[in-house]
Amino acid sequence: MAASQEGRVSDLKQTTVKRTYLESIQTFDILLANGWIIDGTGAARRRGDVGIVGDRIAAIGELRAQGASAKQTIDAAGKVIAPGFIDTHGHDDLMFVERPDLEWKTSQGVTTVIVGNCGVSAAPRPLIGNTAAALALLGQTELFDSYHAYFQQLERLDPMINVASLVGHANLRLAAMKNPLARPTSDELARMRQLLEEALEAGVAGMSTGLAYEPGCMAEREELLALASVAARQGALHTSHIRNEGDEVVAAVDEVLELGAASGCATIISHHKCLMPRNWGGSETTLRNVDRARESGQAVAMDVYPYNASSTILIADRAELIDDIKITWSTPHPECGGRYLADIAAEWGCGRKEAAERLSPAGAIYFAMDEADVQRVLAHPCCMVGSDGLPNDANPHPRLWGSFTRVLGNYVRRCRLLSLEEAISKMTALPASVFGLADRGTLRAGAFADVVIFDPDIVEDRADWDHPTLRSVGIEHVFINGTSVFPEPPSRRPGRVLKRHQQRRAT
Repeated sequence: MAASQEGRVSDLKQTTVKRTYLESIQTFDILLANGWIIDGTGAARRRGDVGIVGDRIAAIGELRAQGASAKQTIDAAGKVIAPGFIDTHGHDDLMFVERPDLEWKTSQGVTTVIVGNCGVSAAPRPLIGNTAAALALLGQTELFDSYHAYFQQLERLDPMINVASLVGHANLRLAAMKNPLARPTSDELARMRQLLEEALEAGVAGMSTGLAYEPGCMAEREELLALASVAARQGALHTSHIRNEGDEVVAAVDEVLELGAASGCATIISHHKCLMPRNWGGSETTLRNVDRARESGQAVAMDVYPYNASSTILIADRAELIDDIKITWSTPHPECGGRYLADIAAEWGCGRKEAAERLSPAGAIYFAMDEADVQRVLAHPCCMVGSDGLPNDANPHPRLWGSFTRVLGNYVRRCRLLSLEEAISKMTALPASVFGLADRGTLRAGAFADVVIFDPDIVEDRADWDHPTLRSVGIEHVFINGTSVFPEPPSRRPGRVLKRHQQRRAT
C-alpha cells in the first residue's frame, strides 16, 4: 500500500474512533434540545437534540429520551438548529484588528468568513509609493508584510469568528512591481509567483483577482495564467471579481472560465451580477456558460449577495451612466456620506461626474441591478451566499448586516425561491466543500460546534438603505467552536484562523 493510501486509512480510522467515542458520551457541556435539525447537506429537517462537548458536536438524535444530561440545556422547540453560516465573500480583513467584536457577522448567524476578496487583502504590503484605491475597502490598519505575520496577529488577538483568507492579486502586483500599472517584467512576474507561493505556504485558501480595478485590470492572460497555475499546483482556488459586470459581462465570465480550464485551478465567480438595464437578463447566458464548464469537469462556483444594488469605491466614469448612486463615505467631504450623488451635484451646481471626482476617494452604492437576475443566480446549484459587506464604510450597504437573514426571510419565507434546506446548504455545506473547510458546514458527530438557532417564522433582515446597520431579528443563539457568541459576546473570543494546509490534513 502506498504511503499516501496508508495515511488516508489511518486518518479514517482515527476519525471513526473519535466519532464513536463522542457518540458514546451521555453528559454534554451544552444540549440543544427538541429543535428542527437541518444539517446543511440538503437533507430534510428532523426533530432532535444536538449535544456539544468542548469545541465539537458529540452526538445528534433523541438524546434526552436516551437519558442524556448537560451542564447547560437550551430549549429549541419550534426553532431550527443549523450549522453556522459561512460568509464566502467578506472584506473584514482588518476588522479583526480594528473592530474585533464583528457583531455584523454574529448577529446574523455567521460563524466563518472568507476574506481577501476582489484582489485586495491584508498582505503582502505594497512597495513604498504603491497603492490602490480598492485597498480603502479594508480599513485603516497598516497592511502586513506577509500572511505569516497577518495570521500570527489574528491568532494573538483571538478572532471572534473563524476566518480563512485569500491573497489579493492587487497586493501581489503592488508588492512586486515598480510600476503596478505596467506589464510585469519577467523578474517581477517571478516575484509575484514567489509571493503567491509564500502566501499559500502560510495557509491562504487561494488567490483573488479584482480585474475591474487598478492595478488588476492591467493584467493580461499570460500573467493570470502563470499565477493561477501556481495556485492549481497547490490545490488552491482562484476567485475573481471579473473584468466587467456590465456590457462585457459574458466575455468577462468566459475569461475566468477559460483561465480555470487552462490552469486547472478551481474557479469562483465573485458576487455575480449583470449591471445596467440593457444587460439585465444576461445571467441566462452566463449561467449556461458556467453549466457548460462544470459539465466538462471544471470546478466552478459562484457567490452572490441577495440585493439588487452593488457597492464599492466611487467610480467617476459611472456617474453619468447610473441614475441612483448613494455615497457611503468620502474622504474630502465626509458630510456627504449617506446622500445621493445627484443631490450633491445639484447643490454644488455641477455635473455628476465632476461631483464624483470632487468626492473621491469615496465609496458608493449603485442601484443598477435587476431582481430577476439576483434570483436566477441565487437559485443556481453552484451558487453560495457572500455578503460582500464593507464594514469600513461609514454608511454601508445593508448587505453587511443582513445578507444571511435576508435569504431566510425574503427568499425562503416570502418569495419561496428556495426551500429552507436548500438555502441553509448554500450557506453551510456547499461553501465548506468549495473552500475545503474540514469538519465545518454540517451538523454531525465530530464536526466543530459552529451552530446557529433561529426562528424560521420571524427571521429576517432589518437593515435597509436608510438604516443600514440595524440588527436582524430571529437569530436566537450562535455558537462558534462550542462557545456562545450571540446574543451576548463571550469573555474570550473563540474563533480560529483556518489555514488551508491544516484543513487538508484534518480531512
